[in-house]
Parts: sequence; C-alpha cells; structure tokens
Amino acid sequence: MTHEYIRESGVFAVSILERDVPLKTVGLFGFKSGRDVEKFGEVRYKRCGLGSPVLLEHSLGYIEAKVVSELDVGTHTIFVGEVVEAEWFRAGEPMTYAYYHEVKRGKSPKTAPTYIEEEVKKEAKNIMKKYRCEICGYVYDPEVGDPDGGIKPGTPFEEIPDDWVCPVCGAGKDQFVLEE
Repeated sequence: MTHEYIRESGVFAVSILERDVPLKTVGLFGFKSGRDVEKFGEVRYKRCGLGSPVLLEHSLGYIEAKVVSELDVGTHTIFVGEVVEAEWFRAGEPMTYAYYHEVKRGKSPKTAPTYIEEEVKKEAKNIMKKYRCEICGYVYDPEVGDPDGGIKPGTPFEEIPDDWVCPVCGAGKDQFVLEE
C-alpha cells in the first residue's frame, strides 16, 4: 500500500525514529500492511506540506521529498526524491538499522530482501535457547527478556505466559520456533 501511495502521489516522507522506539512501533510500520491495519489509527502524526504523514511519537524529526525518479530492483522499487521539507522535533539518538539488529535483537524475516543468513553456533546445553518469530524474524533472547512486555531477563521461553505476543509484530507465542 505504501508503494502505491508513493507512486500515485509522487511524494514520500521518512520519520526519523528515536533509538528507544518500542518494538511494537517498529512492527506496526515495518511488518504490517496498510491493507490489513490502519497504521496511523492509534498514533500521533501530522501531515507535511505535500501531504505525507509522519510520526510525532518516538520520532526525532522527518524528511519529506518529491519523487524525481524510481528504479525497479526486482523485489522492491527504489524511489529517489528531492527534499522539499524537513524538521527536527527534538534532539536524541536516531534508530539505525545496525542498532535495531544488534541491540534491539530485531531480525529480518527470511522472505525479506534484507535477510542475511547467520552462522548460528550451538552453545553449551546449559545456555537458555533463543526462539525466533516466524512472522517478523524477532528473536526472543532469554538473557535479555522482553522488558517492554513485562518479561524479566533470565526468563526461559518456556516460562513466558501463553498470552505473551511478539513485541514487534504481535504474533502469538505459537508462531515462534527454536533458533538452531
């Protein structure tokens, strides 16, 4: 849906997320389709000068651009834009792709073009096992837990309540598989 919006309108905007953005927000905008859920329905946002929506919650600022060209790269379209408007809301550390993967433990699903096959080492048997969400690729690491979801560090996956959901995409516990 975002692709169609950009192609039809000829504009797009990028919200610059803060480093500590909740994984639920990342999941809403990164792993859910606008065809299935109203992404801006329960968040604070504003429309820029050309009409693009940008997040106000967990956002440091934004950049809005007018499409000047596009490139089909098979699985995606790269839209190239001329910046027409930008604003900083506040100072802070922006979320980077590397920080999302290394610190927040976010992963790309195997179906994503950004997926990178990792060499997974099998640790000693006394190490708690990690579980990966089959929907979005998030990895539950018992050493880290899910503090935003009320799961303390050191909690094995098997001891998480059955009603716990993935902090990124909201998938149920039954959608997780053991990391090999």
